[in-house]
Amino acid sequence: MSLKAEMTKLFAKLGKADRKMALDLEHPKRGSYELDLLNFTKKVRVKTFDVNGFYGVTINSSYPKDAHILMLPGGAYTLEPDQRIREIAEHFAVMEGFRVSIFQYPLAPEYTALAAHQCLMEAYEGLIKEYPKDTFYLFGDFSGGGLALSFLQELRDRGDLPMPHKTAVVSPWLDIALNNPKIKLFQKTDFILPVEELRVAGGKYCGPLETDHPFVSPLYGDWNHLGPILVFSGTEEIMTPDCELLAEKAGKLEGTDIIYKKGAGMFHNWIKVPSKETDGTFKLICSFYLDEA
Repeated sequence: MSLKAEMTKLFAKLGKADRKMALDLEHPKRGSYELDLLNFTKKVRVKTFDVNGFYGVTINSSYPKDAHILMLPGGAYTLEPDQRIREIAEHFAVMEGFRVSIFQYPLAPEYTALAAHQCLMEAYEGLIKEYPKDTFYLFGDFSGGGLALSFLQELRDRGDLPMPHKTAVVSPWLDIALNNPKIKLFQKTDFILPVEELRVAGGKYCGPLETDHPFVSPLYGDWNHLGPILVFSGTEEIMTPDCELLAEKAGKLEGTDIIYKKGAGMFHNWIKVPSKETDGTFKLICSFYLDEA
């Protein structure tokens, strides 16, 4: 493991990162504007879009591929995207040549999963119409990964829009209620995620939905005919027990190929920290997207 990753884990423990997230979830800030077009590097072209008052941005470098990543940022369905989400999108655009759209879907506690899914569906449909020649891919981290996997199931059930070609998720939130008994064991090494506060935030996101509804807990949905899915989680985070349950479904599904990669010694959503491990993860994701074998 790189020194940067080791130091990140140490600082998370000493700095009580889980307590900080707990406070952020209790009093979520609004109006960060990290995705404002003026904040992006001049190496990309930026175009904004709006869906029912919710903001989105599409970026690309000078010579983009006809390959389009729809990014769904994490944040426990509650926190706004931070600077690092913008930097990840810029990496995909500048270093790999993708067109990248980030959609800031409705967040809790002001909105629930029903609003998030409705707006995301409209955003996806609009992007497909605007970029009809593009091949679309889904990417999500943490709650954005959970939403991406829920959205895949909704798209398949709807049946009148093209499915994303492939999907990649990092540290996805698969069960909104965090019911897996193994989570208690992983709490000993996860110094980033506060379990009880996540359950409270997840309950607000559910709104009228039961906690096992696929819109909020994709783990319990129908996993057939969703296409290729690449899943990452770290051995020291509480999202891993449910990712392991998902991996057990691999080989038993029709029309869905699940590839699960577990980061040894890695912490929750490590791609939020620039490091050797993060660079390697991005390379794997891009190879997965573009490999037609």
